[in-house]
Amino acid sequence: MPPVTDTPSQQSWWSSAWFKLGLSAVLLGVLLHKTDLSDLGDAVMHAQAGWVIAALIGYVASQVVSCVRWTMLARPLGFNEPFARFFTSYFTGMYMNLFAPSTVAGDIGRALFLAGGQKRRALAFTTVIADRGLGFVVLSWIGAVAVLTQPGYNIPAALYYAAWIVPTGTLVGWLFLRQLVVRMFKRGNRWRVLVERDLAAYWKDFRLLAKTSAVAIVFHTMQVLTQVLLARALGLRVPLAFFFVFVPVVNILGMVPVSFSGIGVREGGYWFFLAQVGVARSAALALGLLSSAVVLATGLLSGLVFLVSKPPTAARCFPPAPSPTPARSPGTSSTTIFSDLRPMS
Repeated sequence: MPPVTDTPSQQSWWSSAWFKLGLSAVLLGVLLHKTDLSDLGDAVMHAQAGWVIAALIGYVASQVVSCVRWTMLARPLGFNEPFARFFTSYFTGMYMNLFAPSTVAGDIGRALFLAGGQKRRALAFTTVIADRGLGFVVLSWIGAVAVLTQPGYNIPAALYYAAWIVPTGTLVGWLFLRQLVVRMFKRGNRWRVLVERDLAAYWKDFRLLAKTSAVAIVFHTMQVLTQVLLARALGLRVPLAFFFVFVPVVNILGMVPVSFSGIGVREGGYWFFLAQVGVARSAALALGLLSSAVVLATGLLSGLVFLVSKPPTAARCFPPAPSPTPARSPGTSSTTIFSDLRPMS
């Protein structure tokens, strides 16, 4: 098979940084156009600072929990570094997210800083893939359970169908994905290598998966509760249980790499779902904007970790600039998978 070359014509237009920035701007513009700006300004200006600060502290604490989960997933692959190394790598990655239109940049950064050089890069990327995958599965299950156990809310019927399909799909995928990928792809294919070799340490370690899933539940619960605190800051009276319905859905939509850090998608999701329980558009949009502000503030605080710590030098962590016409094979590791997800500018 001839080598594949990364050329501009092969780059998807939706992966462009300009497209993501533009989409976020358009979405926010539409929402602002349909919202009373004076009411929005009043809601934001009168937000109680104490609750906002509490939400920020809770969000940062949830990221520490997420870092613990990542550390647990990395240990079986031979990463026995102190937790401080994972902490520095994780929050350095969050800081990098401020300068790229996708959280993939931060994932790449934390993997490279953890690897500390060329030799363990593929394994480090594998830990991030496992961490992201587990987080998505647990988040989808939390949302599905909330939707199915609270049928009284006026939400789209598609969500009810998804609440049955997605958890079932993740369970079937866990049981049969490995065999399916082996049958579908030839030996040496990058997806087969990822599933068959790179993720092999996780397929049958049920004890590890149970522990990390429990940590993921704590993480996502903390994330939901930070939104409850922000709602309190705005004086909103939304049932606590409803947050577990719409926040997981909005977070999953925000994972789709078509916007700048989920901005616009997050606000639109809050604007839609909170309207179903009688929240004014201006208040719902204010909650979304405060949520995005907390995410960005956490990224800025993560920069302090980068400044005071001593992560491996960029020369050791990051590969040299590619030649004008780099060629690569069909792929042999999860590093290749991430190279396909790198944000384009």
